[in-house]
Amino acid sequence: MRAALRQLCKHGVDALRAQKVNDKWRKPNVSKRVAADLRKLAIRNGTYGQFDTETGVGWNPAWDAPERKKKDDLEHRTNKADDAMAADNLLLMGSNQGGIQSIRPPKETKRERTRESRAQKIEDLLAQADEKIEEYRKEQEGKKPKLGIEEEFKRAMKSSSW
Repeated sequence: MRAALRQLCKHGVDALRAQKVNDKWRKPNVSKRVAADLRKLAIRNGTYGQFDTETGVGWNPAWDAPERKKKDDLEHRTNKADDAMAADNLLLMGSNQGGIQSIRPPKETKRERTRESRAQKIEDLLAQADEKIEEYRKEQEGKKPKLGIEEEFKRAMKSSSW
């Protein structure tokens, strides 16, 4: 279990808030970036709305940032969207109301993204491999000297020390 999840299990919403101790502010135990990652993970896994303190799975909507709650409440009041599809879209969009959704599939590495094209390229080259091997062998055989007495005599003359 991640340290952030342990802090959320132990302290709840207080782990997400800064605390004033002895007239000095202490940063929250769970940063906003990590909290956003945990929230998105809960949305992806379908555990948004409930939080299990024993396993650390899920996200409690009461932990959302106040500005996020205001936008969600405002849209619920104006739209009165009862169907599940609209609610899911609203949940996925989060605070980003623009055209790009806040939850995207991971970008992955270039190697993972180009895997299919590389596999196709390899298959095409393997289909041509037998022809290329045969052509190479014929070429190498053509480079060899022809058998006969003349070639044997030339070879003997080259190696002699006259």
